[in-house]
Order: sequence, then C-alpha cells, then structure tokens
Amino acid sequence: MRIFYLFLILCVGFFGCNDFEYSPNQIFDKDSYKDINEINLNKLGDGSQDDTVRFVLTGDTQESHDETVDFYKKVNSMPGIDFVIVAGDITEFGDLKEMQWVARNLNKLNVPYVAVIGNHDLTSRGRDAFLRMYGKLNYSFIYGGVKFICHDTNSREYRFNGQVPDIPWLKKELQPEVGVDSYVAISHVPPTSPDFDEDLLEDYATIFDQTPGFLTSFHAHTHSFEEFKLDNSPIPYVITSAIGKSEFLLIEIVNNKLSFERIPF
Repeated sequence: MRIFYLFLILCVGFFGCNDFEYSPNQIFDKDSYKDINEINLNKLGDGSQDDTVRFVLTGDTQESHDETVDFYKKVNSMPGIDFVIVAGDITEFGDLKEMQWVARNLNKLNVPYVAVIGNHDLTSRGRDAFLRMYGKLNYSFIYGGVKFICHDTNSREYRFNGQVPDIPWLKKELQPEVGVDSYVAISHVPPTSPDFDEDLLEDYATIFDQTPGFLTSFHAHTHSFEEFKLDNSPIPYVITSAIGKSEFLLIEIVNNKLSFERIPF
C-alpha cells in the first residue's frame, strides 16, 4: 500500500506540475502569452494607405472583469477602428493570473491591441510578467504617419530615481523622422499626479512643447476623464476614464488634427 501511495504522489507531481501555480510571484506558466505587443504590431502594419487613424484608448482594467468583457464586445461592434491601446494597470497586484485573464479577453478584439505599463503592474513580480507577456516598457510604433510614443511614467515605483520617465529616450524618439507627420504620447501616470517625478516635469513638458507636430499626451491612472494643459504649454493632456467606469475614448486623427469622443458602454 505504501508503494501505491508513493507511486500516486510521484505521478501527480510529474504530470500535474504545470497545472498548479505554486507562488503568487510566478511570472509565467504553460498558458502564458508572450510578446503580445510585437505580435499585434506586426498584424497592424504601418497604415501607409490609411488617411484616417482611428483608435480606442482605455486603461485600468484591474479587477474589472465584467467590464472588460463588455468593453471588447462594444469595440467589436464599432466599424472602422484600427487598433486599441490599454494605458496601464492591467492588474491590481502585478498578478500573473489576472494579467492572463485580461489578455485572454482582449485577444477577442477584432483589431490588434497593445498595452503600456502601469504602476500596479510593477508590483510584486508584475514587471517581469509584463516584460515577458507584452514586451518593452518604452517602445514606439508608426501608423498612418503618426508616431505613437508608449512609455513608462510610473516614477514612484522607482522611488523617484530621476530615470522614469526616460527623458533621453523620449528626446531620441521625438526627433524628426521620414514618414512621420505627427506624434502622440501614451503613458499611464499623468504629469500632474504625485506619482510622477516632479523633478522631471519641466523637461518632460518641454520635449513635447518643442516637437513640431506633437498632438496630445494621453494617460490613465486617475480613473476619471480629464483634459488639461500645463502652465505655458500649448499641448493638451488627456486622461481616459477607467474601464471599470464603462467608458473609453475613441480617438481620430485626420490631416494631423486630433479629435476624440467619450464612449460609454
């Protein structure tokens, strides 16, 4: 009998190890997605034949399971959308299972989507899970002549070390470039938040102010819609409402002019 039980334990351990999550700090398992941003950007292409760029911006999917399902169903019912951007806080505690759940539902979108890192995604082992599942924390892509600058502004999670947001990287990305007519920034924490490094605020705003063709800086984090300008800056900053409040932004860029609409669902 002892031999039988020993055999049973060994079988469970051998065949079942991939079915259990032994640690809340786990960053991947057999069901984990990998390189979602890169895969979806390859599907998206460069939009060189697209004279109208239409995309959806949402954020803060954390703990909003029912609303995330309602969200992708609503977006799928709308014609003419090119892609979706999730502006951070996919998870509440940097948890792998929640990140996978959100990805599994957003993969049901009819259009490609990409994600930006949020402050909650950086807790626990969330940073490592995000890097594996989505990719780089600072990246850019060009679509329809518009360069989208997706970047990490979660300064508090780095103890305000003066390196987040990465000002030198932003300066490089915002240099004039063949085939680029305008620029849009996407990040999680807005520059007015106490979670943004105050010492970097002036440099951050100046880069955007001095970039010809810079249209708007989009954010999430506060869970409420807001539109504002910083002192002496012509650049509009826009915060999308949280997905848990059943609202997202539908953004359109035509002839280097940007407009947006708040869409309830």
